[in-house]
Amino acid sequence: MDLLKSIFSDTITVFTIMNPLSVGVIMLSLLDEDVSDAEVKSVANKASKAIFVALLIIFFIGQYIFKFLGVSPDGLRVFGGLILLVMGINMVQGHGKKVNHSSKEQEAAGNREDISVVPLAIPITVGPGLITTTLSMSLKAVDWQHYVSGFVAILICCIASLLILGRMPYIKQKLGVNGLRVFNRIMGLVVGSLAAQMILTGISEYL
Repeated sequence: MDLLKSIFSDTITVFTIMNPLSVGVIMLSLLDEDVSDAEVKSVANKASKAIFVALLIIFFIGQYIFKFLGVSPDGLRVFGGLILLVMGINMVQGHGKKVNHSSKEQEAAGNREDISVVPLAIPITVGPGLITTTLSMSLKAVDWQHYVSGFVAILICCIASLLILGRMPYIKQKLGVNGLRVFNRIMGLVVGSLAAQMILTGISEYL
């Protein structure tokens, strides 16, 4: 039961920060207007695979890199919480995943034939917020249950991302621009709450 609760909690956290609906809107803006459904699914497939690999690497070896560098877990929680807080504020204000990519990167992406890995997977999806969240999960992993929970959560979120990105033209048509904005603002409230919790945890553990 504890393992299921942990998987559920990690999945909700990763999915919220990942925010595949916002990523999907960005993906459509980077693709041609006359792009086919098959091309959208192909981009979604490649991007989701790249996201999965990147998150696994961060989750399983991230904490060891930080230990090698002598970075305090509490310091990471506080700084990571601040990053997520900025993300949450931007999302509530309707700016989406603004903090994860620059206008120059988006412009450059429009000139590439394949946007699935760069910049869609990295840094738009796997940006500072998701990296921080995954590292935080890695730091609290002390036994096999935590590692199983993190792995399953990442797998579930990447599958969900694949399904959402692949169906993004249909989802955008049904929800509309206003629907996507409302969802993004709701996710922003959750991200902000997670950020506040990370900051408070980091400060309390340090003290």
